[in-house]
Parts: sequence; C-alpha cells; structure tokens
Amino acid sequence: MNDRITKILEQVPAVPGIYMMKDARGKTLYIGKAKSLLHRVRSYFQESRTLSPRTRVMVGRIHDIKVLTTASEAEALILESNFVKKLQPRYNVLLKDDKHYPYLRLAVREKFPRLEVVRRVRKDGALYFGPYTMVREVRETLRLIHKILPLRQSRDPLDGSPKRRPCLNYQMGRCLAPCAGKATPGEYAAVVNDVILFLKGKNSELLDSLKRQMDHAAAELRYEEAAAYRDKIAAVKTVFDKQKIVSTSMQDQDVIACHCEGGCAMVQTLIIRDGKMIGEKNFKMQSRKEMADDEILSSFIKQHYADDAALPREILLPQPIEDLDLLADWLSEKQGRRVRLDVPRRGKKHRLVKMAEENARRAVKNEMESDEARLRALEELQNALTLKSLPQTIEAFDISNISGAHAVGSMVCFSDGRADKARYRSFKIRDVRGIDDYHMLREVMVRRYGRMIEAGEPLPDMILIDGGKGHLNVARRVMLDLGLEDKIDLAAIAKGKARGDLDTDEVFATRHNRPAAFGQNSPARFLLQRIRDESHRFAITHHRKLRGKKSLQSPLEAIPGIGKKRRLLLLKTFGSLEGIRRASPEELKTVPGITAGLAQKISKRV
Repeated sequence: MNDRITKILEQVPAVPGIYMMKDARGKTLYIGKAKSLLHRVRSYFQESRTLSPRTRVMVGRIHDIKVLTTASEAEALILESNFVKKLQPRYNVLLKDDKHYPYLRLAVREKFPRLEVVRRVRKDGALYFGPYTMVREVRETLRLIHKILPLRQSRDPLDGSPKRRPCLNYQMGRCLAPCAGKATPGEYAAVVNDVILFLKGKNSELLDSLKRQMDHAAAELRYEEAAAYRDKIAAVKTVFDKQKIVSTSMQDQDVIACHCEGGCAMVQTLIIRDGKMIGEKNFKMQSRKEMADDEILSSFIKQHYADDAALPREILLPQPIEDLDLLADWLSEKQGRRVRLDVPRRGKKHRLVKMAEENARRAVKNEMESDEARLRALEELQNALTLKSLPQTIEAFDISNISGAHAVGSMVCFSDGRADKARYRSFKIRDVRGIDDYHMLREVMVRRYGRMIEAGEPLPDMILIDGGKGHLNVARRVMLDLGLEDKIDLAAIAKGKARGDLDTDEVFATRHNRPAAFGQNSPARFLLQRIRDESHRFAITHHRKLRGKKSLQSPLEAIPGIGKKRRLLLLKTFGSLEGIRRASPEELKTVPGITAGLAQKISKRV
C-alpha cells in the first residue's frame, strides 16, 4: 500500500455511503456501498484479508478512492445502483441486457382511455399491465383486445365532443366511435372495465360481464349483437385456456435464479402474474471471472429493478444474498407497498426456483456452445491468414463519401467474434479533399492509433480494411510509421468479380501474396464478411446523418462574417432566402452591419 492510499484511508469517514475505486487515468474500477465506509474501504488493504484473485488484481490497480456519504445505508444502496448503471465499472457485475420490458398502459383518468405500449412505468395514475417479455406478445394482446372489446385505437385527445366521422372500426363493430360522439362516457367505461378484467386475467368476471350483455341484447331481440357477444365469449375462453396456471396463490411473483460456468453468467427470471406464467427471460451478466452467485443475484436485483415501478409482491431467490432485508425495504419503498424477498426451501415455490435454475443452466450451456462456435471461427481465421495471435479484438475500417463530399470514416470493433458497439468510432475527414480513399484511410488510421498509443490504450489484435491490396498497403505503411508493424495483424476484404456474390469475395493478408483460401461454408469467411458489412453500414449511417445536417444548412452560414444576428437581419429585411438572392449589393448594404465587401460575398455565394 503506497503513501497516497494510506493518506486517503486516513480521511475516509465511518458513516454510510458509496466508494469509487479509480485507476491512474481516473477511470472507475469498482463502485460499492457500505454501512461504514471506513471499515469497508480499509478491508481491501488489510494483509490478513482473504481476497479473491479478481479483487487482488483490482486492488493492485487502485490509484485513487472517492467517497460519497449518505444519511443511511438505504440511500447508499440507491446511489450505488445509479452510479453502477451510469459508469459501468470494469470490476462490478453488470447487467448486460438492460432493456426495459414492454408494458400496456391504460390512462384511466381520461374520459375515453386507450391502450398504448410503453417501456417505462410511471406513477401517473394510469394502470400498467405486464411486463411482457417480447413486443410480439404485447402486439398479440392488443390485437385480441381490439378484436373482442370495442376499445378505441385512435390517439386523439377526446373530451366528448365529435372530432370526425366514424372510421371503419366502428362499421365493423370494433369501436364505439367516441371520437364521433357516438358513445357516452358511461357506455365507454363499461368497455374499459372489461378490458381491465381481461388484462388482469379475471376470467370468470369478464365472462360473466359478456354473458350479461349477450342476454340483455337477446332479450331486446337484438340477435346479431347477441351473436357477436357469443363469439367474443368463445374467443375469451380460448385465450384463457392457453394460459398456464403455476401458482394457486394467484400472486404476482418474479422467480430469479442464476448459473455461472466458464466465466459466463446468466440470470433467469420467471414472470408470474395472478398465478399465471406470462413469460420468462434470460439476462447475461458481465464481469471479470470468478463471480459468486450471491454477488450476481444482488447486482441483478439492484440494476434490474432500479427503474421498474411495476414490481411484483414477491421475489423468489435460490439462496440468501447480502443485504436481503435492505433490498426488500428499498423495493417496498419504490412500490409503495410491501415487496417480499423470499428463499423457499420446499413446496411449490421451491420447485419454481428449481425450474428457473435449470433454465439458467441451459442458457449458459447454449451461450457457451455459441462461444465455442465463435472461437472456432477465430481459430480458423488465425490459421488461414497466418496471424501472430488469435484475433480476439478486430477493428474494421470503411470510408464513405459522394464524389469526395461529406467524407467520413467508420471503425467498428468485434470482441471475441461479437459486435462491441460501445467501441465503435466515426471520423469526419479533415485533411483530404476530393476523391482519395487511400489518403482518407491513412488519416483515419493515424488519428485512431496515434491517439491510442498516446493514451496507452490496449491495441487490437487485428485490423480489417474494406478494400483490396491497395488499401492493405496503405494500412501497412501507417503501421510502419507508427511502429506497430509487429504488433497488429492486417487484412483486407474486397468484392470479387461477381460483386453481388459473397462467394467471390477476396481476403488479403500481409503474409500472403494471393487471396486467402477459405472453404465454401467457412465460419471465418462469414465472420469477416459480417464485420465488413457492419463497418459499411456504420459508415453509411454516419455519412447520411452528416449529409442531412448539411442539406439543412443555410448558404448564409458558409459566408465568413455572417453570424446569427446578421443572418436574422437579412431574412427579416428581405423576407426569405430567395429575397436575399434577388437583392442587389446596394440593397444588401442598407442592412445594418453589412459592409460593401460582405454585400459582394452574399451576392456571389447565395
């Protein structure tokens, strides 16, 4: 332990809060919370402390420690969750798939509510139903509701006054047409109530409601309407028959389990609402190796439920975790009612946890098999191109421009055969004018790797260029100039004779005079093509964005000396850009701030 760390530890207070371990470049390595910052932070540097290899490596890199104090351990828990999500520290266990579940929102405070798909649950007085594991499920539920119950689909804000003529849905009996003033709030409220019963899975209540309406229509000799209700009852019964009841308690539950093997960790969630299994989802956890199950589960709960207001009443876990009661109190406060964290030892709940554990184990196996396939592709690539090392990190470049205009360079990164989008970079070409792909490529590569050398960042194992031998030679010269010729492997992939046929693509490497030979169904060749296509897609996307911004630019903005104030004065005086074009230099000079020289420039360039 050096003097700097010793001095920092002397100043750490014995109060609740969070601590952030940083390396020499100021990058956050790890974020944790503590009831007593003094005891927790010091524990990392005590010789008697038994640390895991992962933690020992991290401690060796600590250069600075920042602490934030809080009023309570509960506040520290919230702060830790927020900072981990924002900064994504390298040594924390991170939830990789952090997409929010889709929900259905019913704004019951409106006169004529409608259903909409949302990703976030807010405390706005609306009713939220879900979560659904896939958008496809949500769309199917919406389709069924609009088929069975005449809820409006239009997005217009309605106050009861007619807005337009009834649409086709009204003619088909699928809407009461409140937008045309055809339904009273009371009539529409009855439909909304049936929708709520459907979404809550209140089978018998919904069927009773529809049967009453069918009988009422039949008693009044409205037989077509009664037949329509009969068909709706049959459709509802079909939907409910497909739902799997897994709990007789009819509770809202999330069942969470994890499995870790070979550095891969997956968390499985079973989502149970009103006793029915409505979905399941796997989440991949990302961290250094040697993750403990309780650490994975604790980190998952903090990150997964950080923004989720629609919490179940009960969360089932396979084992006790650190701060179990504290997490339960935090979730209960978020929900406004008690949320239990339970570790069942027997019975139906225990069997649900075992089911989740088995699913997590299977997900890890599938993930590892997928990893093995990617590893085989990388090994084939190393052999086919005679690379110095396994290309675990590949960076690929492409240039995009139209006749030299709006030129951009793109760089995509693939780690272990997977797209690593957080490391994608785009470059606006600064120094090259006209059509010159070679010099543009050189500029981009010099900027990229010159910066990495200066910052001491780890270099990629391989660089892939979208192009032929000429582009490869440019890349080779850049590597020589930067002193990287023996550190990074180079390759280029070019379209073959039949540009639309991927089988004719040619791959060139620095150690080969001829294109490399790959089998017809070579995983390595498919990987290179996928990387090339992704770099091309990323370059085109950036180029279009740049071109779009340029097309929205006024010609006045390109004239030196014409700032925002003068631009506005010109437009105010002459009414439009066309008016400025028609104005003579003498007329332009009448505008305050426009000199004779500026007037001449405007006449020539607008």
